[in-house]
Amino acid sequence: MKRVLACIVIAGCGKLQGFSGDVPPLATIEVTATGSPPVNADLRVALVWGRQWLVEPLCLEGSGGLPLDPRDDPNAVAAVIAAGCRDPFGFVPARDAADAPLTIGMPASLELITLPGADVMVGDLTARVAYGSLVVYDDQNHDGTLNIAVPNRPPDFGGEGGGGGGGMGSGSDDTMTKDVVVGASFVTMLDRDTRVTYREGAFIQSGFYPRAGCDAPPPGFSIDAASGFTRQAAIDATLMGTVPQETDLSQCVQRAPATGPVTVALTTPSRTLQELACRERNTDSTVRYREPDAQAPDLTDRTTACVHHPSFGMPSDVIEFVVAGRTQDSCVGLTHYILKGCREGPDCGTPDWDHSLAPPSWWPC
Repeated sequence: MKRVLACIVIAGCGKLQGFSGDVPPLATIEVTATGSPPVNADLRVALVWGRQWLVEPLCLEGSGGLPLDPRDDPNAVAAVIAAGCRDPFGFVPARDAADAPLTIGMPASLELITLPGADVMVGDLTARVAYGSLVVYDDQNHDGTLNIAVPNRPPDFGGEGGGGGGGMGSGSDDTMTKDVVVGASFVTMLDRDTRVTYREGAFIQSGFYPRAGCDAPPPGFSIDAASGFTRQAAIDATLMGTVPQETDLSQCVQRAPATGPVTVALTTPSRTLQELACRERNTDSTVRYREPDAQAPDLTDRTTACVHHPSFGMPSDVIEFVVAGRTQDSCVGLTHYILKGCREGPDCGTPDWDHSLAPPSWWPC
């Protein structure tokens, strides 16, 4: 018995040492695709676990969302939003968990041999959940996996990242991906979605891709669908500290993966779809604030704007210098510079920096 236990301990989560045969999958998900793929496409489907998403207030200004600050240039604000904001209610990928080749009209099988990690599960040990989207893509570099990129931030000369290139500061994240997303089962909470769910323990409804009004997903792996909700309903719910209700509860689905395939309709590649191959920094989500260094950031091919700090409450006198990514980048993103504050923002108590009385010579706001 001790020797058997030792073998299990040594094996960990992989194949058991001393036992023959493959480990059976924990779940198998079948996917079919409809529509017309790009010419000569190397089609694959990936199960991509999602990351918890923090809505960036600036990206909700205008277009029926939060009102624009009348002190700001509406054209400049609209331009930086268009260049740097992803869908505030879109699915945000964390990592590719399973991958398989795909042929139109033929079912592809994704075998899940591991559970989603703690990095993609939201909640505590008594009640947590992970959500995933089934992403169909053209594997243009033919490496058999969906390459997920990050936004290209301006180089940081003084603080975060130690002055590395235009990436996320770590130097290990790629800002470009050749893979082209052509369809997905879960694109945005504003449209109907079908998601892969893994639940442990109880289920507590939260702002993590909510399905308010639908029944709770069953424990373990399941396929769940929802109708989506309107942009205004989401904004209203955020202001009230709640989650938006699904528009049509008759479209709620909770079923086992074995009860049938998930169908993904292919569509014309777009920036919205491509954002399913773009993740965000997992330490501070979307909103990141930087100290303006004495040396000006490289703003070549970047859209910028001076905006008053968006607030759901009283108008703010804090002005941000907001910088979008470059037009050729794979992923959109915004970087915020403030004269006084810290990484968390201007309202962080004791500021980490304060240049309000002596801004850098390049400061445009």
